[in-house]
Amino acid sequence: MKSSSVVVHCKPVILESDMIREGHLYYTHNTKTGEIDVWVDDVPYEIMDGVYQDPDEQLCEHYGIDYDHVNCIELA
Repeated sequence: MKSSSVVVHCKPVILESDMIREGHLYYTHNTKTGEIDVWVDDVPYEIMDGVYQDPDEQLCEHYGIDYDHVNCIELA
């Protein structure tokens, strides 16, 4: 399976997260929109314990990104 990159468009408050402050995630600041764009590799979707979870939420959980601060996610 080929890995693909994903951009997670976040509210600026995401800069306060530990994953960003500690340098574990690569991000850029989109000055046109004011958003913080976090660039990560996509992860395969998995059903855990037979329960459906939104794939975008699962991606954010994998990388420690607070889903409440996400505006949208798209392939890069």
